[in-house]
Amino acid sequence: MPNRRTFIKNGLLFCLAGSVLSCTGRNVLTPGPKADARWAMLVDLSRCNGCQSCVVACKSRNLTAEGHFATRIAEAEAGRYPAARITFFPTLCNHCDDPPCVRPCPTGATWKNADGLVLTDWNRCIGDGACIEACPYGARFMDPRFGKADKCDFCAERLAQGLAPACVESCPPGARLFGDLNHPEGEFAALLEKGGLAPARPELGLATGVLYRSAHVQEAV
Repeated sequence: MPNRRTFIKNGLLFCLAGSVLSCTGRNVLTPGPKADARWAMLVDLSRCNGCQSCVVACKSRNLTAEGHFATRIAEAEAGRYPAARITFFPTLCNHCDDPPCVRPCPTGATWKNADGLVLTDWNRCIGDGACIEACPYGARFMDPRFGKADKCDFCAERLAQGLAPACVESCPPGARLFGDLNHPEGEFAALLEKGGLAPARPELGLATGVLYRSAHVQEAV
């Protein structure tokens, strides 16, 4: 968000040799500012090939501290020979409907926006780490350069410009889809209609703004 990026721009000098956002050739949904929007990300695990393009794009766009990432790709082994395989699971802030990270913040620096985004005001953050400990997904981290809590904010600045998050725009197989739950369109709407979507760690009972579709969901005939 603007406060966070202003902190970084004023505190560090970065030399970026070109853009990492690749042209995917897909019709990427590019949301525009809407008064009644409710933003969400859908991740189709059957499309994710672990290429790390989303991680690189996020790193370049958000300038996170060295060794820290607002999104990652978790890998796991599945099956047995001769059907063994590697599975990939993109992780990021889940933008929970009732975020556990908001309540313990002593200064109100973290809050839930009406459009579904969980945001952090770095001007108010005192870096006590309560929000980091409260996140059950391990999605928040401390920026050691400034002593501020950091995480994915769905590229809030890009949304304000009518652009999709950097990780969505840079995903070659189109595994990440972003859109407005109140006004779904295109592939985002099609995946919603297919169903089979669930939050990460559903046993937590948290409704989230990031939903996953298993690679093994059976299509209706």
